[in-house]
Amino acid sequence: MEEMWTKMRSKMEKMRAHMHMMMDELRRQGQSPPIDPPGGASRPTICQIPSHKSEKDSNFRHERRIMLNYIGKLKQCSVRSLFYEPIIDAFDTDYSARIGDNKVAVVGSCDGLICLTINGKDSVLWNPSTRISKKLPDFDVEPEFGSYLNCGLGFDKSSDDYKVVGFYKNCLRPFEVIVKVYSLKTDQWRNIKTFMNRLMTDDPAIYANGKLHWIAYFESKWRIFFLDLETEEYGKLQLPNFEKRYFETRLGASEGCLYILSDHLTSADLWIIDDYGIGKDSWTKVVSIPDIDGCFLRYTYKSALCVLKNGKVLFQIDSKFVILDTTDGTLQYPEIGGRFYTATTYVESLVSLVG
Repeated sequence: MEEMWTKMRSKMEKMRAHMHMMMDELRRQGQSPPIDPPGGASRPTICQIPSHKSEKDSNFRHERRIMLNYIGKLKQCSVRSLFYEPIIDAFDTDYSARIGDNKVAVVGSCDGLICLTINGKDSVLWNPSTRISKKLPDFDVEPEFGSYLNCGLGFDKSSDDYKVVGFYKNCLRPFEVIVKVYSLKTDQWRNIKTFMNRLMTDDPAIYANGKLHWIAYFESKWRIFFLDLETEEYGKLQLPNFEKRYFETRLGASEGCLYILSDHLTSADLWIIDDYGIGKDSWTKVVSIPDIDGCFLRYTYKSALCVLKNGKVLFQIDSKFVILDTTDGTLQYPEIGGRFYTATTYVESLVSLVG
């Protein structure tokens, strides 16, 4: 029986590899690969890429994937597989061999590039599709006890440049954050205005609408702040008008839209901002999620990874994935092996790390 199962699994893996080869060939020919799910089921519309440089780059691939951060390893899997396969294989990446005893955090993605921080002090840009990485110059700040570096990655369309924004935080001076901007074109960090008198959360900055966003405490309130990558000026947004007290909030982006997940311990609400950048910033609640089937347990890590146009939302809840269909309230629990800590969506691309 075991031998038969091994043969079947080997045959399935060969078929899957052959299918990927066919899809790659279709992409090279400029055709769309067949992506309808088996059995004629309706296919969710996978989130589109925000309309900047990626749409003009003929080498850009639109296959959406998820980078999983395990202890000592970075693995990846397809977003599509999470929706159509009950058991998903996460594949090791080439960067895993370089991690060793270092502590690696995935802090951002944009157009297929992923930003990593190493041991809270060094930063790296990496394209998992081309397997090319680039260590960024030193942040050039004298390290102090309790200090660490957090980053965000985005694209400045005005200068056709990818930028990393580094936030140097010190636990002894939590209301003073040193901020620098790295340009891929110049391969240099530049000082910009310090982010003063505001207490930042530890989550990475989220890229949407040409800006990097994060949550910070200012004037006795938690607010959303942003840095415009074109002007390099700060701004702020109001949080949604939450109907009840929240335990934790977490920003994310999908289809170029900024969203926020508010955790109320026994439930969670997902909000997306409307009319961003045209004079008014209003929030719409996409869904309110009760504590169904022990899914949203108290004090669990929750993150919305992908919001689809057909009403399905992909969540990370601790070390598991959950798919909620907001049209009928049904849940799916795709299984993936091992205990991962964070999951970050990205797209396959051939974007170069040469400035």
